Amino acid sequence: MDTSTHHYAVATFRHDVPLEGHEAKAIQDRTPEYNVTTLTNGFTILTEGTKFPGPVNLGIMLNVGTRDETADTSGACLAIKNVYLKTLKHTNETVNYGMSQMCGGHIKMDYDQESMYFNASCIEYDVTDIFQVLVDLAYEPKSTLAANVAKSKNRKSHELAKYLSKYDPFAYTEDLLLRTAYGFNTLGNPLLGQEHNLDYINSKMLQDFVLNTVTPGKSLIVANGVNNHNEFVQLAKERLHEFLPVPEDHYQRTPAQYIGGESRNWTETPNTSITVGFEGASWTSENQPALQVAAALLGCSQ
Repeated sequence: MDTSTHHYAVATFRHDVPLEGHEAKAIQDRTPEYNVTTLTNGFTILTEGTKFPGPVNLGIMLNVGTRDETADTSGACLAIKNVYLKTLKHTNETVNYGMSQMCGGHIKMDYDQESMYFNASCIEYDVTDIFQVLVDLAYEPKSTLAANVAKSKNRKSHELAKYLSKYDPFAYTEDLLLRTAYGFNTLGNPLLGQEHNLDYINSKMLQDFVLNTVTPGKSLIVANGVNNHNEFVQLAKERLHEFLPVPEDHYQRTPAQYIGGESRNWTETPNTSITVGFEGASWTSENQPALQVAAALLGCSQ
């Protein structure tokens, strides 16, 4: 039996006593300032000033989603998400992944029926580099190599969805609800895209989708935790100088037409899931804040 005695040293530090040779510095919390600037080429920039020391959060929200896909471009949003780190002009996938690991934060992309969102967080020192990465991710056309990878990943996404639906028949209730309400178009387009369109995913299709739908007027560039709004605007001008004004009427979003109806799926599970949908408001509507309050009162997460 081990009868040895172990001794442990415990060090106690007082937070109110500075280290020898160092002075404590305190920064008072500040009321954040909100500023909005629209550049001459149509980009809108919104910043929230620093409240207290912390990371800087950056984002590019595009008013483009699966509702803007057509029979020819179905699956484009998923393809972009599956290869969103693959760029060529200023950065590349290795650099982008490395930056996301080293910047003290994250870089990610997501999308839904009405929008695509690229966002990142980092320390203040890395804002210039990370913002360039976000611009490349959101606006750079995808290469042939990236499109081939996207096609393969999209196919795997459909295979995974089929597998999961065997064990959770209610996993894609939202897609079914919207398809019942609007048909296979606009808001009824599936988030994963049409499976029959997988073979037609290529670089030209992805480039056409971006060029025909993504414009400066549909872009909202956001940042919070910045010290100076004008400095961030200047950074955006430098990184977006290649984007010329694009007439917004070159692309007309097809209005969603409600057709209604009901859909019933038989499953072997003893559980029953009932979903009832009512007309709401888009995220650009002035009624959206009231809708979010109502959703919160009903206990909805979104």
